[in-house]
Amino acid sequence: MSDNNIWYLPGPFHRYEDDVKALAKKAGLRIIDANVTESRDGECEKSPKAKLKAEYREVSQSTASTADKAAQASE
Repeated sequence: MSDNNIWYLPGPFHRYEDDVKALAKKAGLRIIDANVTESRDGECEKSPKAKLKAEYREVSQSTASTADKAAQASE
């Protein structure tokens, strides 16, 4: 196994559709919350794909601008 076996993923991990801890274990990786360290020492070259649950995804720009316009209109 190479020395680059760390998967830096922004937590909290319950926000992801898949069980990211199981994905990391299956790939032989250690998972570390990317929000708690700036270091990327030992980062793996190819990490598993993890998709955020719908309720945690960022609002698209077009939806945000529509919401901003609606908020401004109500003022």
